[in-house]
Amino acid sequence: MGKASSSKKVARAAGLGGSRAYGSRPPWGYYLGVLALVILGVIGVYNSREYRDNKIAAAGGGHPSVNMATPWFEGYAVDACGKLLPPIKTNKNPYGITTHGDGVIYTNPTTKSAAGSNATLGKFASAVGMLLNASELEVPGGRLYQTGDSCEGKPGEVFVETWGSPAEPVQDGYLQTKKGSTGGREDTCNPDCESGVRLENDQLVTIAFLPAPPKHGTPDILQPPQSVISKVTQLVSSGGATTTTAPAVVPTTTVKTATTT
Repeated sequence: MGKASSSKKVARAAGLGGSRAYGSRPPWGYYLGVLALVILGVIGVYNSREYRDNKIAAAGGGHPSVNMATPWFEGYAVDACGKLLPPIKTNKNPYGITTHGDGVIYTNPTTKSAAGSNATLGKFASAVGMLLNASELEVPGGRLYQTGDSCEGKPGEVFVETWGSPAEPVQDGYLQTKKGSTGGREDTCNPDCESGVRLENDQLVTIAFLPAPPKHGTPDILQPPQSVISKVTQLVSSGGATTTTAPAVVPTTTVKTATTT
């Protein structure tokens, strides 16, 4: 009995040893499957990024172009519940689209991501640190306005209106709407939507937070002030050069002195 029992134990141990040997084999199929998934993921990310970069580059091939000779100038204002906010003061200029505290958007793209149809109001907002989308508006250091917030005692919304030239009267403004829409306040443009609100030369734009008008009505949005309109007109006419007054030249005279003999 002792020998038989010992034989069974040896056989069982041998069997277990065989199982451990079989179980210690690397699962190459699993590893290869994981590796294939990683490779496919990397390829997918690369192709997606390349497609996006190519799309941005293609959209940035038009005007305004990268490092163009003469910048574009567009007057802007922010109308918060019927009151124009002070111009944004900033020294930020990551894309070549910025402002200098004078109510003018200076557009001279330094990269294709901000050129052509990529030069949008949303890009300007991002450059200067403004929060701007279909339901929120906040200038740097200012109050956050969100859809539904009280404005003149009524729920407010974000609007964007443009004028084709500084000379256009306020009533001729164009309320920006989503691409393909037929108008109406429910279609107010999202400055970050696919089409965006493109920046233009020698034009005006006002970003506003105002009470929602009746359906298919339009809000009373203020134009940029006359000082901004005059500045844009002067910049466009001079190609961006600022006018300076040369110092007066004082003629020199020689004073003759009497001599004694």
